[in-house]
Amino acid sequence: MSTTTERIADESSPLLQKSEVDRKPRLPLKQLCVLGLCRLADPICFTSVFPYLPQMIRGFGVNEDEIGIWAGAISASLALCQCLTAVAWCRLSDRIGRKPSIILGLIAMMTSTLVFGFSNSLYMAIISRSIIGLTANVGILRTVAAELAPHPDLKLQALGILPLAWNIGTISGPAVGGLLSEPAQKYPSLFPPGGLFDKNPWLLPNLTIAMMMFISGSLTVLFLDETLESKKYRYDPGRELGKRIESFIGLEFSEEVVEPRPRTDVEGHPKQAAEDYSTNLDTSPTWAEVLTPQSTYLVILFFLSALHRVTAEQLFSLFFATRVHSSKNPIRLPFHLPGGFGLNSTQLGLMFASLGVVEILTQVFIFAPTARKYGNLALLRVAALADPILYLAFPYTLALYEKHAGPGGNWLCYVAVGVILLFCSVGSVLGLNSVVILVTDSASSPRALATLNGFATSVAAFGVAIGPSTFGWLYSVGQKSEWSTIPWVGLATVALSMWIWIPKLKVREAS
Repeated sequence: MSTTTERIADESSPLLQKSEVDRKPRLPLKQLCVLGLCRLADPICFTSVFPYLPQMIRGFGVNEDEIGIWAGAISASLALCQCLTAVAWCRLSDRIGRKPSIILGLIAMMTSTLVFGFSNSLYMAIISRSIIGLTANVGILRTVAAELAPHPDLKLQALGILPLAWNIGTISGPAVGGLLSEPAQKYPSLFPPGGLFDKNPWLLPNLTIAMMMFISGSLTVLFLDETLESKKYRYDPGRELGKRIESFIGLEFSEEVVEPRPRTDVEGHPKQAAEDYSTNLDTSPTWAEVLTPQSTYLVILFFLSALHRVTAEQLFSLFFATRVHSSKNPIRLPFHLPGGFGLNSTQLGLMFASLGVVEILTQVFIFAPTARKYGNLALLRVAALADPILYLAFPYTLALYEKHAGPGGNWLCYVAVGVILLFCSVGSVLGLNSVVILVTDSASSPRALATLNGFATSVAAFGVAIGPSTFGWLYSVGQKSEWSTIPWVGLATVALSMWIWIPKLKVREAS
């Protein structure tokens, strides 16, 4: 009787204990924080030049009406090299591991940033920025974030760490560039004339950024875990040292994540199923697996988003740095609004830093709950509707500006500029973050994820390369002609072209 009772109790007991059923997935926050610090390097390096790039180019002896062309060329050199190397970096990470690839990229970026700080000619600036672009490990970082949190409930939060780091970088970069460039002129008591930083006025911001990269790289060596399945358990001397530091300070960076069950299993042999799964991850995917129709549409949208958003930041920088129009070249509506607001590098740095604060607040408090409620595709559509209107409206704020107005006389102009920049910043977070997450979610299999992210990064970098250079040239052409609105109309057209591809998307949003 007791045997029968035991058998019945055994058969009626659940296969999984309550502790296993109730076990909820946890976000590996400490690992993602280290990853976020690595992500900071790219936006800080990219945006730090915005406040001082026009003045830097003037210092090279370039004519005022050609500054836009060369500013675009310097920006394009970095992005073009990212375009050429992003896929190769992700393929390399499939072979040697994610962590070594990230570390190599940070070392190369740190060295090239220092060289850029010593630039004394256009060609030196372009070459050093190009070398910075060769370290395109953004796709690897996105892949690591997805591998750290494979559970669907965590993926949105994990992938949201990288845009948050980008937004923090867009604050830090312009602030560092604007406040620390030309220190001998701004802080003569600390940096005397004739010294190192007077002879190299762009060195201090780049030296500061290189030190940030060194700190990020050191934390990566010590505390970031390898996520590539075939390399997870190899000996890592940096991580071993990091574990000793963790035990000393009483803080552990390695965090266990509850992963979703494999799609297929071998009955009675779960270990064998896991081995088959990891072997499948290590084989290179075919391009047919990587570029499914939906992935292709989303990569195109990523290209267009990156092109017009980064170009807009470049045009904002040029517009605000351009001197106020002279009486010999007045505003002639509706298409000729020459000049700008004549802001200096410090003012530009503070302005871009303020926009970065707006983007961080949007990322933290608005994006995630809105994406959960309406879905990433809906947010992408909203941003794609608003962007062309904002770009077309922006140059007309200059018509509200009174050159000789007293204090408070240009309040309407400043309010209009502030509203447009506010909506551009919010739209940047909602639109660009959404398309990045949609690209990642469109991967046909885990083994296609790194190559898809690398390819998407490469294509987006091509957009970043051709956008600022092309529209910087158009900006210069517009300033010389009767059609100064040319770059803004072109930018609105690019943003509007996203609607060719958005209706083709068939994305199944999480309920």
